[in-house]
Amino acid sequence: MFVGNRKTKIYLLTITGIACIALTIAIGFFLSNLKCKQLIEDNIFLGIKDGLLEKRKSITKVEIPEGATAIGDRAFYDCINLKSIIIPEGVTVIGESAFYNCINLESIVIPETVKKIDLNAFDNCVKIEYIKLPDNLEIIQTGAFNNCSSLKSIEIPKAVDAIYPEVFLDCNSLEEVSFLGNIIEINNSAFEGCEKLKTIKFPNSLEKIGKYAFRNCSSLSDINIPEEIKTVGEDAFLGTDILKKTDIDEYGCAYIGKVLVCSDGDKEYVKVKDYTKVIADGVFYDNENLKKIEFPDSLERIGNESFRSCKSLEEISIPEGVDIIGESAFMYSGLKKVSLPESVVDIGDYAFMECIHLSEINIPKCVENIGYWCFSNTDYLLDMESDEYGCKYVGDILLGYTGKGVRRIKIRDGTRMIAAGAFEDREFIEGVYIPKSVEIICEYAFYNCSRLKDVYFGEGSNLSELKSCTFGQCTYLEEIEMPENLKKIQDHVFINCAFKTITVPENVEYVDPYAISECYMLEEIRVPKKLKDEYYLGKIYILKDKYHSTDELNERFKEPNIVFY
Repeated sequence: MFVGNRKTKIYLLTITGIACIALTIAIGFFLSNLKCKQLIEDNIFLGIKDGLLEKRKSITKVEIPEGATAIGDRAFYDCINLKSIIIPEGVTVIGESAFYNCINLESIVIPETVKKIDLNAFDNCVKIEYIKLPDNLEIIQTGAFNNCSSLKSIEIPKAVDAIYPEVFLDCNSLEEVSFLGNIIEINNSAFEGCEKLKTIKFPNSLEKIGKYAFRNCSSLSDINIPEEIKTVGEDAFLGTDILKKTDIDEYGCAYIGKVLVCSDGDKEYVKVKDYTKVIADGVFYDNENLKKIEFPDSLERIGNESFRSCKSLEEISIPEGVDIIGESAFMYSGLKKVSLPESVVDIGDYAFMECIHLSEINIPKCVENIGYWCFSNTDYLLDMESDEYGCKYVGDILLGYTGKGVRRIKIRDGTRMIAAGAFEDREFIEGVYIPKSVEIICEYAFYNCSRLKDVYFGEGSNLSELKSCTFGQCTYLEEIEMPENLKKIQDHVFINCAFKTITVPENVEYVDPYAISECYMLEEIRVPKKLKDEYYLGKIYILKDKYHSTDELNERFKEPNIVFY
């Protein structure tokens, strides 16, 4: 009886001890999870996890710990009560939508180590009045400060050379913008809706102002257009005070500096002012009355869609000095005859597409780019004779292809350029020989030649660059020996090809991270040692479908090994 009691006591004590330990652990777990937790992995601040009694949306202040090198995507997304945050030195990237909809965020100090502010990082942070951008900042991505409606001034650091689309869209309290460096591009809708912005001084380095860049900046009354401007987008200054005050000439045209920015769109005859250098995008778009236009000798650029759908315009003569014909510049117009100067080096995508009556045009000898479907459905291209392989040539330019069903194509010796999209969608082509004389292959030249498996470059090839999507979607292409003299390989050149291994030639100086993407059979990429610190493989992205989850697909398609030789 005594022994039994003793065993019982021991048993009870053991149970009690275990219960106490369990209770202690439970209490510890409960207490440790009352408040929000910071999530950090590989020195990247990923975000904040809800606690039992404290939710991430309720936090008002955050101090990111030392050692963090990046703020991850959506880290503080929708933290609607966050008022201030301290970011330590060492952080280099503020991720996509990191502070999206932090509607009460008033104070933030960005350390000097930050080089990139990603997409929509501070989108809809409506209470931020001032933010100091670090001197080392290089990239401000699309929509970074979209709808920061209290922001009053901003200084763009020296290292930033481009303002991406919609960066300051609807910052309707923004009064002052200063460019400390040499900005080259201000892209689409970058400052659209900044209704209090009155003056802006562009640096002389500025070459491009995008579509709607300053649209509805209603107070904007004082700007300078640099001498070296090359492109002004459609309606870039629509709804601004400066445009309202600009005189309309007898031909219905309005100018800012040396740029023809808009017209009333109903004149039959237009004479462009003598000093004009640029015709902005879309100036005469859909002017069905326009029959004749005279260009000045000072003209250098004809903008995108500038004469699109001008159905009464039958003949033009473009003066010497013009170097670029913009995308869709004369698309759907009534042109029958065009005279291009020898100064033209770039004819944009769709420039003369669907000009069905166009039968006479000269292609300059020194042109460096003939855009995608540039002469599609014109009498000029349709009436052009083709060789035994179905190729159509103008001088040393392979302009198009008839699609006769020839499986193996030999491009003739002496060819200098293959126009954009020349062989696109020709699913029956199995092989192509590209002679050494070819210096330029324009974008999408062999795109979606899904049965193309043999590509031969002539010995001593003069080709120095593979442009975007040249061999994209060539799903039978298992191997390719690129020219030894190749210098650049641009984005998506080999997207969705069938390579298992691929070697980048030793002389290549630049490979876009997405040049070899979605090649799901790829096991190894060989890259010259000199690119070791510059080359990285772009993400292999796979969309969900009804058969496989994203995780399942990513498990099947591993990123290839990169070997530096």
